[in-house]
Amino acid sequence: MSENQPPSGVKRKRITRRDLVRTAGATGLLGIVAGAAGGYFAAPRGGAAGASGGGGTIKFGLVAPVTGPYSGDGQEMERGARLAVEDINAEGGVLGQQVELVVGDVGDQAPENFIQVAERLVSREKVAAASGGYTTTTSVEFDTYAEGGVPLFHTNTLQANSDYVAENGITNIFQCCPTEPWYASGFLQLMTQWIDSGVWTPSSTTAAVIASNDSYSISIATVMMDGLKELGWDITMYEEVSVPYVDWGPQLSKIRNNPPGLIFVTDYLAGDLASFAKQFATAPTPSLLYQQYGPSVPEYLELAGDAANGVIWSTTIGTLPDDMGTSFRERYRDTYGTEAGLSQSGAQYDILRLWALAASRAGDAYDTEGITAAMRGITFRGVVGTYRFDQTDLTAIPYPDAVDDPSLGMPHLTYQIQDKQQVLISPAPYINGEFTLPGWL
Repeated sequence: MSENQPPSGVKRKRITRRDLVRTAGATGLLGIVAGAAGGYFAAPRGGAAGASGGGGTIKFGLVAPVTGPYSGDGQEMERGARLAVEDINAEGGVLGQQVELVVGDVGDQAPENFIQVAERLVSREKVAAASGGYTTTTSVEFDTYAEGGVPLFHTNTLQANSDYVAENGITNIFQCCPTEPWYASGFLQLMTQWIDSGVWTPSSTTAAVIASNDSYSISIATVMMDGLKELGWDITMYEEVSVPYVDWGPQLSKIRNNPPGLIFVTDYLAGDLASFAKQFATAPTPSLLYQQYGPSVPEYLELAGDAANGVIWSTTIGTLPDDMGTSFRERYRDTYGTEAGLSQSGAQYDILRLWALAASRAGDAYDTEGITAAMRGITFRGVVGTYRFDQTDLTAIPYPDAVDDPSLGMPHLTYQIQDKQQVLISPAPYINGEFTLPGWL
C-alpha cells in the first residue's frame, strides 16, 4: 500500500508490492449512507438541469468485458449497473435527469481496448462518469479520464492502479475495493487462526503456489510466499501460467509427487479454476485448496460441480449474505432468471448509487470537483458493505485487515464452498457459516 496517513480510526499495515438497501419493494434497493442528506430527486443548485450534459439525460459509462474470456464477469457488471440505473431513474433520476448507461466493451482486456473505450466515453459520448470492474495494469487509460474531468470508479483491486493515482496527484479516480496484497495478508491471518485453534492441522508446513502471468496474480502470490516463509513454511513449487489455462496435468503431477499442506492458486479466471478443481478432485492430495476470486462467478460452480466442495476463495468486494445483499440477489434473480455472482454485480450496482449520491450533493452531475469532494467525505453502505476512501490514493479501506470497525471499511470476504453452496466464513459479523475440513482431508 502507499505509505500515507490513513483516515482516523484506520490501522494501516505496511504492505508493499512484494511482501441503498430499500425495504424490498417494486423499485428495488436504496443505499444507506451515513449522514446522507437530500436525495436523487433534488433540483440542481443554480442553473438549468444538465447544462453541462445537454438535455434531460445524463450518460454514465460502463467499462466491461462483455465479450471474450472474461465475459462472465462482464455480464455481471452490466446487469448490476442496469439494475442501478433502473432504480435511480424510477426514483426521479439524478437531480431530476434520467440516467443512460453507455457500455464500452473491452473484450479480451488488451490495453488498446481500454484506451479506445476511454476515448469514446470521454470525447464522443461525453459521459458524466464511468465505472468498471477491470482496468489496465499500467493505468494507461487513467490520464484520459483525469484530463477529461470524468470521474472513474473501478474495482480492479490492483495496487499499481492505486499507486498511480497517488503518485500522479489524480483526484477523480476512485478504487472502490481494497488492493490485491490484502488477499494474501488476510488469508495468512485466517489460516493462522485455524491452525492455532486446532480447526486445521496442515499435513506439512509446505505450499505449492500457482499464478497466472499478470501483475495482479503475481503480486498476491509473492506476498503470500513471503508471508509463509516468515511463518517458517517452505515453498515446494511456484509456477506461472498463461490464461486461459485448462490442462493442469503438469502442475498436478508435481503436486502429487510432493504433496504440500497448502495449494494457493492466484489465477482468477473462473473456467481455469473450475478445471483445476475437477482435475485435482480425481486424485486429491492432503492439501487445503485456495483459489483466487474466480469462484465468485456463477459459471465456476456450473463447471466445477461437486469438485468445488471444500474450495476456499476470497474477494475484497462482494455481495453480503445479509438483508441488503439477499434482497439484491433476489431482485437480480427475478430480473434475469439466474443467480447473481458474488462480486461484480453488487459492486457495480453500488457504484452507480454512490455516484448518484455524490452528484446530488455536488448539485451538478458534470461537476467533477464537486463530485470528487463529495466522494471523499461519504461513508456509504451498499450491498457489498461500506465504502470509505483513503484520502491520498482514493482506495477503499479493508475490514478487518486495516480497520476494526465494520461500519468504516469494506469487508474482505472469504468463502468456502460446501455442498455446492457459497458459505461466507469470514469476517464477522457478516458470516453465515464456519470453515470445515474439506472432504478429501
